[in-house]
Amino acid sequence: MGRLTRPRSKFLPVVLVVDHYLTLRDAATGRPRIRDYLSFLGLPVLLAAIGWWQGAQAQHVPEVLAAAAILTGLIFNVFVLLFDLAMRVEDKTDPAHKHRLNRLADELRANISYAVLLGLILTALLGGLAMFTDTSQPLGLQVTAVVVFVSTQLLLTISMILKRIRALYRAFRITGPEDIP
Repeated sequence: MGRLTRPRSKFLPVVLVVDHYLTLRDAATGRPRIRDYLSFLGLPVLLAAIGWWQGAQAQHVPEVLAAAAILTGLIFNVFVLLFDLAMRVEDKTDPAHKHRLNRLADELRANISYAVLLGLILTALLGGLAMFTDTSQPLGLQVTAVVVFVSTQLLLTISMILKRIRALYRAFRITGPEDIP
């Protein structure tokens, strides 16, 4: 996975976005998987467009905000799990498999970072709406489309994280038995 050297600002999330999208590659060849990009970008755009076309207007902003904030916090806690898993790769993995597991852990870190970023964006958007608009009224079409797009991307990213955590655990079980604490 490539690393960006710019921008150097601590506040620009561009590196998180790029790192995440660099994980949408074929594991065997290392080439970008167009199908992954289409799924990851196309499905959220399609759902947002369908919502717009159907005139969907999101409601219950405070409740959705609470759910998004809790989900974002839970995703952030997965970093602790990832740190533990990465340390196990270093300590307990057969050197023949270490490179593959480290790559998987790096991709997982990129996906978790992106999911946290999406969760923060969704929480900030919904929080701003809850503070500055009348939440008893449905949201406008444009804002609803943005919420649908970000929410769908978040759910797809969480799905990817779950799959990769499973793969990392399975890799440990295949390359060596896990000690039971």
